[in-house]
Amino acid sequence: MDTIMDIMDKKCISLSNMQPPKTFQIHHPSGKLYDAFRKFSRAHPEASFFQSDAHFRFATQWPEAEAVLFVAVKGQKLQDPGIRYHPNGRPGQPWQPMKEAGAGGQSRPGSKQHGSPEDPLQNKPGTKEQGKARTGAQSEPEEETVVAGSLLAMIIREPTLQSPWWRPFRGLHHKFTARTIIFGGPLLAKGSRLEKEFVLKTLLHAVQEYVKKRSLFTEFRNLYDLGDYKPIFRENNFEWEEWLNLLIDTRSREAAWANMSENRRRQVKKSLFAGAEIVYDPSPEQIDAFYEILTGLYAKKVRKPLPSKSFFHALAREAGPSNDNGLSPIILIVHNQRVIAGIACPILPGKAMYEWYVCGLDKAYNERDIYPSTMVTWAAIAHAADHNIPMFNFLGMGKPSQEYGVRDFKERFGGQQVRHGRFFAVNHRFRYALAKMAYDIKYGKK
Repeated sequence: MDTIMDIMDKKCISLSNMQPPKTFQIHHPSGKLYDAFRKFSRAHPEASFFQSDAHFRFATQWPEAEAVLFVAVKGQKLQDPGIRYHPNGRPGQPWQPMKEAGAGGQSRPGSKQHGSPEDPLQNKPGTKEQGKARTGAQSEPEEETVVAGSLLAMIIREPTLQSPWWRPFRGLHHKFTARTIIFGGPLLAKGSRLEKEFVLKTLLHAVQEYVKKRSLFTEFRNLYDLGDYKPIFRENNFEWEEWLNLLIDTRSREAAWANMSENRRRQVKKSLFAGAEIVYDPSPEQIDAFYEILTGLYAKKVRKPLPSKSFFHALAREAGPSNDNGLSPIILIVHNQRVIAGIACPILPGKAMYEWYVCGLDKAYNERDIYPSTMVTWAAIAHAADHNIPMFNFLGMGKPSQEYGVRDFKERFGGQQVRHGRFFAVNHRFRYALAKMAYDIKYGKK
């Protein structure tokens, strides 16, 4: 029987032999590493739209955002990292692939370099692999890339004015509005707790090294329980915040309907009887009308930054595989051909649907027995149930210690309340303090 000292010696040996995984930043949805990430993120038990290839691709069409994706690889050779981009590309504009330098450090236009968009997999002349191909010798089998974990973050900036006089101030504006938001949380491969902690530390360090000079703060908006990893987050200067969320089981439409309060069901019936209609495939003009309602809500009540209009048009076009399955990421309520409510809800097929942005002209229509916000929320829940999406995720209900009127509204749809919380870290204290003062003046201190 081993003594305690023997067990401790074995653990020390295993720790000394454990090699941290290599991390690579993915800049473009191409290559075998990206394909490995896509498969890994879809199959993971904690998969979400926000940590999937669908969100990464959508971010390329999001004008105010820059996607930051790091993948940890263990025990295998890296095969084909895909097209790489200049790191100083501006969000909302197509980035140019890096060109390899020729003589004198100048890029050679039109040349097909390794990693170029014309042929990212092409080998350079005279390589060992090409020699084998010419002589007919059998090449060594490629090792499969094994993903140990992944983390997708978004650096988000407030929209800037398009006026020419504002152009000199855009850089300063970005410095004081950029924030890093991570919806979901890190995806870690199966393994021992020690292995998972190694991967998490590696991913956290890689992401923070990249974003800390580019954003005021980093916030994890957890979609699953990360409580066991609080010490690791604390080591990386993150603080834990209590935060509520609500999950609706949508495996059965009938059960979801029955779980709503009687008042909510009555409001849906009255709205339909009064002529409210659901639109699952809105036109660009209808999306503009939805955005106009949302702008008014955020200016008067929510008082938080809102993405530009192009964000919602991009979501309707590019919300990943949802469009391939007849699913709609934007659902509207129309009465007499006028848009009176809308919801932006990205989808990961087979996993969940998420309430990202929602609004309705409740004050103007409640007296007509039409309840726009209730109607559009139920329309999204029913849409998930009808398309075999097992869960509808409200993406937050505020801090439990603070009164929050939206929480009362959401709770009447039934479901399970969870406390997955959030992690928050300030990346640049001086700029953050100044930006917070300006934010409180613009939106009101809360």
